Amino acid sequence: MCIAAQIVQGTPPQNTSAKIEVKVNSVLVPVVVRDAQGHAVGNLTKEDFQIFDNGKRRVISGFSVEKRGAAETQVNNGKAEAASAAGEVAKISPKQEPQFVVFLFDDLHLSPADMVAVKAGATKTLGVVLGEGGLASVNSIWGRDDSGVTQDRDKLEATIRNIKVMQGPYRRTGHECPNVDLYHADRIENKHDMFALDAAVDETIVCARLDPLTMRNIATAMVHEAAQLSLALGEQDVRTTLIYIRDLVRVMGNLPGQRTLILISPGFYTEIPEARIFESQVMDTAARANVTIGTLDARGLYTTGPKAEEEFDGGIHVTQEQIRSHVESLSVVEAVMAGLAGASGGTFFHNSNDIEGGLKRLASAPEYLYLLEFSLDKVKADGKFHSLKVKVDHGGLTLQARRGYFAPKPGMEAALAIPPILSAAQQPQAAQSAPAQQSSIAPEPAAPQAASSEQSPPVQPVRVIEKTPKPRILFWDPPSVDTHLHPDSASAECSLPTVLEQTGKRAIELLANLQNFTAQERIEYRVLGNVGDQLDYGTGSFDYTAAFEHHKEGFAVQEGRTPERGSQPFPAAAQDVGLPEMALIFLPDLQDDYEMKCEGVTEWKGHPAWVVHFRQRTGRPNHTASFRHRNNMYPAMLKGRAWIARDSTEVMHLEIGLMREIPEINLEQWFLSIDYAPVRFRMRDAQVWLPQSVDAYGDFGVRRTIISHRFSNFLLFSVQTHELIEKPKTP
Repeated sequence: MCIAAQIVQGTPPQNTSAKIEVKVNSVLVPVVVRDAQGHAVGNLTKEDFQIFDNGKRRVISGFSVEKRGAAETQVNNGKAEAASAAGEVAKISPKQEPQFVVFLFDDLHLSPADMVAVKAGATKTLGVVLGEGGLASVNSIWGRDDSGVTQDRDKLEATIRNIKVMQGPYRRTGHECPNVDLYHADRIENKHDMFALDAAVDETIVCARLDPLTMRNIATAMVHEAAQLSLALGEQDVRTTLIYIRDLVRVMGNLPGQRTLILISPGFYTEIPEARIFESQVMDTAARANVTIGTLDARGLYTTGPKAEEEFDGGIHVTQEQIRSHVESLSVVEAVMAGLAGASGGTFFHNSNDIEGGLKRLASAPEYLYLLEFSLDKVKADGKFHSLKVKVDHGGLTLQARRGYFAPKPGMEAALAIPPILSAAQQPQAAQSAPAQQSSIAPEPAAPQAASSEQSPPVQPVRVIEKTPKPRILFWDPPSVDTHLHPDSASAECSLPTVLEQTGKRAIELLANLQNFTAQERIEYRVLGNVGDQLDYGTGSFDYTAAFEHHKEGFAVQEGRTPERGSQPFPAAAQDVGLPEMALIFLPDLQDDYEMKCEGVTEWKGHPAWVVHFRQRTGRPNHTASFRHRNNMYPAMLKGRAWIARDSTEVMHLEIGLMREIPEINLEQWFLSIDYAPVRFRMRDAQVWLPQSVDAYGDFGVRRTIISHRFSNFLLFSVQTHELIEKPKTP
């Protein structure tokens, strides 16, 4: 205690003013040291610290200490053995610098209830930040809300009010069967946790109403498929979140003053390798940019017990395991929040309902921050997470420091399409006389590069699952189903009843010949932001299955996709878009659901065709398409055009769009462009016109999706009526 008191009261010795030269192949470790009263200690030397990497001591090659609010921080850098006898410390100037506080709302993970509380707390905290002469910015991750750096409280408050909870493309509803979240998927697929697998299988048997004696293998396969999909979706979710945080922190480094980022989030799961890499990048970027990250658990004071609306199916042993893992999944998402705060000298505020008090506390950075650096030249790049421990050679002190870093294997980041962090020389220079207010500090979106470019793309694509063939660039070019069509032959008489009668016969033949079929499917997809910037990209190959199920109300088509070897599930592959049955709108029993008119004769790829425009009648039941979201079905009113071959009256091409938006799922526009071609099945001696290529376009307001499907190698097979297995009902 006496030693600590002497340290706090001592005067820092003076030394040279060489600045620390941050190397890319090094690790930066910010450290906050406090005495027994919680006061920051600011006059320790490099010789007072020790760093241990997985228990092995590392040489501290760089050292600095910053007094928050100081305009100039001069530091020493050099080999440990070259340190002066007096020790290396910083020369601190007491001149005050401007304060910048960025409020970042994690609108991808916040719940509606938590969003209300944190918005109210942030609004009140603005008064504290601006009242002390500081500047603030309000941003969100997925909705891209951005107030710019300003002292305009009205603008900041308006931005906070406009922030909404976003339903990103990577989130599952929690009502699926099987219901495997990212935490449990990681335990099942990566950590091979048999307890987690058995519990999920038991739960699936209950929710899918399977026979536990004869159908456990089916339940196990369902769990693995759901877990793999959850992992794929989770990787994209954490990639989107951490890339935004990383790039925002990097841009904040250009602000001329004290910089604090307050991340407002319930937390998210990062115990997967790719997430570890991004988390380390955020930590390194914050250290290089001299940004303090404070994190606030938006859940407040929460209980780990199950809520009333949460159901746990199964026997007592299954339920016990479900509750145990449920508690673990709630607490493990805090790790990233504690890690980002601890690694940047910030504070993790959690387990408290005093949201306003927490935000005000986070807006104030610690008075002193030490920055230690050690080289990775002699560290094995083993593709694992390395734990860090910092010790100080004085008693009565407590330390807050970075807990670890990820050491990717050579080529691992490139394989995962993760670009390196820009070095100090590559980063934009911070203007010393930068204006106090900026229009925006949000990460700047960049246009995607062509696939043939040899340079690393400026935006961060999702994992490209296959290397060949090279992906093509998908553009937002949905069909215009309502534009006036100029037929090639105005003299050709179009008898709509005749065309519909013949096309109806072809639809009946299709339904009779096509009970089930498989094909090889290749999917490419892009996710675009609302300003056209590419958010995600991916490709993959799948074994596609379509099963036609007949029942008294009509029929239904169930689609399934199994990743081929070397491919993995991803969001675009999780969508059942009803591709096989779209041409069945011309079934005689369904034709009356639509207003149809013949627009004349044209050609489709050189083949003469009738063009029929259709539009679903108001008040008629929907038999064709609907969207499922959180266990609810939302019928889709359709309109479009069909190019029907004049000679065979087969549907050769379809263009389909929504008649009206579906606000319940934030779907503003949706289009399909489908090319059909004949497929000969020798076993049945039947020729069936099936989709060969499909482009799907979805406009969800804040993002647009483009999904391209290509089919080949069709195989027709038949399942007898008594062998049909009913699709499990969602409880």
